[in-house]
Amino acid sequence: MLRRLHLAVTAVAAVAFLATGATTLPAAAQPYPEPILTSERSGDPSVVETLNGKVLVTTGPLVRRARWDPGEGWRWIRPALGRLPRWAKDEDVWAADLEKFGDQWVLYYAAAVRGLGKGRRCIGTAIADTAYDVFRPVHARPLVCHRRADTPTAHDTVPDIPGLPRRGVIDPSVFRDDDGTPYLLYKTDGQPSSIRVLPLGPDGLVPAEEAVSSELVRASWIMENPVVLRRGGFFHLFTSEDIWSRCSYRTVWRRSTDLLTWPTRPRRVLLNRASTGGLCGPGGADVLVVDDQPLMYFHGWVLDHDLAPPEPPFVAGPPGRPSHRVLYGARLRFVDDVPQVARYLTH
Repeated sequence: MLRRLHLAVTAVAAVAFLATGATTLPAAAQPYPEPILTSERSGDPSVVETLNGKVLVTTGPLVRRARWDPGEGWRWIRPALGRLPRWAKDEDVWAADLEKFGDQWVLYYAAAVRGLGKGRRCIGTAIADTAYDVFRPVHARPLVCHRRADTPTAHDTVPDIPGLPRRGVIDPSVFRDDDGTPYLLYKTDGQPSSIRVLPLGPDGLVPAEEAVSSELVRASWIMENPVVLRRGGFFHLFTSEDIWSRCSYRTVWRRSTDLLTWPTRPRRVLLNRASTGGLCGPGGADVLVVDDQPLMYFHGWVLDHDLAPPEPPFVAGPPGRPSHRVLYGARLRFVDDVPQVARYLTH
């Protein structure tokens, strides 16, 4: 999952937008970057590269999915999942991730289960021959879950850790070390928040032999959407902070020389309202490495009627102004081992 990052306004989305009669502000009046995909909700994006182009999966019913083809831009295609596994109870699936293992693609997703409280989730897997095919669940039990969930026992059961809520697990993200070893990162839902890591087997569908998950970092604040990027002599951990439905949602990073040892502090902001010139809630970031160049794809809130970022105080959902999350992208550079936005993507 070290391979994800994207942003570009598609011709299809632009035509659909103009057809509504909506207009945008003059370019000179926009200090913030333009989104690259606007026609549907694009929360918690994850992007992979294929032989044909790029594929995006996002939060939504049965996992929203879009494809990018050279010269054509982004367009939405059918949802990634054909159906939910038997242990799941709600088609609204959160923060999926795609990864290729050999000749097979694996989809990781967080689906609601019974027994953990309303809407609480566990992590499952599904497989397909290509990133464009319909993915089918492969297990009668979750890959990762809490013991108290009303599901078959997961392949990795998160322990009842003192001081942490038992509300479920979300935000799966795969990282491959330099030797090819795959790891699944995820968040324990609720506050305090923790990021955990699980070594995976060679097919990505079950834990490595005798492996169990372990905690990487814990925080009293909201910390989610973990993504790890190896650059130079450091591992860089990107996470989202604050409340996802507000403009204060942001992307931060911390670094370590050891994948399994991370500081709670210091951490630094990469994307927030100030650093992006006014975007609302730039978070849910994913990194895609293309030709050794890291690209970051992330979401932000816009108002439905003109696609402009709302200003604080803003909270998504009723009774506020109609809004949705759209896709942005940026090319990253590293200066003295510090990630920075080199430029924003336009397609």
